[in-house]
Amino acid sequence: MKKLSILAFAFLLTAGVAFAQSNEATTTQDGNNLEATIQQVGGNSNLATQEQYGLNNILFIEQSGSGNIAEQLQGSRETGAYDPDNQASIYQSGNWNLAEQTQASSSQRSYAEIVQSGNSNEARQEQFNQGVQALIDQSGDQNWARQVQSNNAFVAEINQSGSVNRAYQNQTGQRNIAEIDQSGDNNSATQNQFGSQSHPLNGYMGMFQSGNGNEGRQLQEDAETGSSAFLLQEGDWNYAVQKQFGPGSNDASITQLSNGNSAMQHQTGSGNVATIVQD
Repeated sequence: MKKLSILAFAFLLTAGVAFAQSNEATTTQDGNNLEATIQQVGGNSNLATQEQYGLNNILFIEQSGSGNIAEQLQGSRETGAYDPDNQASIYQSGNWNLAEQTQASSSQRSYAEIVQSGNSNEARQEQFNQGVQALIDQSGDQNWARQVQSNNAFVAEINQSGSVNRAYQNQTGQRNIAEIDQSGDNNSATQNQFGSQSHPLNGYMGMFQSGNGNEGRQLQEDAETGSSAFLLQEGDWNYAVQKQFGPGSNDASITQLSNGNSAMQHQTGSGNVATIVQD
């Protein structure tokens, strides 16, 4: 009996190694003091690809499950630009998730992180220039998230808990903050902050959705320092739009606490404050 048990254990171990070997991992690096790590634990048909050019950069991918795809690029493959002190991490637990991260075009001291737990989620992050931070956390199935940030000193965060949620963030200018938190199913959130050299914006946008089928859109463009937009939706099938155009210290707030509400805010000028509460 002991001999059979040992043989059975050896067979299972061999089978497990063969099973894990169906995963694929590729790393390409050009520069100095670079660090790249790929961990593929169990599962099969996972694909991980890392490519970086620069100085003191760090890449990390961890995959647990089957059919996941993770791709990371830091620096420029075309020009070989050496962008320093960037870090990107991807954590995938589940099946058939897709995660892509790009930090390039003079990217410096930037950080990107994607965490996926569930099935068939999709997340993309694109960051350019300096001091940019991005986080996507997806828990559930068939969620979609994308973040695009260019220029300096941004923070973008997306948290999705549920299924079939959609979130998009796009920021230019300086020192902007964007936050999306979705809990439920079939919610949609879009945030755009656009600054210019004369009006760098320095704005904040926060959108919080709890329920099902809610849709929210926020836009701030060429506003002055301290402009902010806040949107809270609790319930089902609510719709809200906020648009602010500077110059001015605009402040907009919408709170929807029941079902089937619709609200819109549009502000142009300086020193404006607008508040809508529906319950």
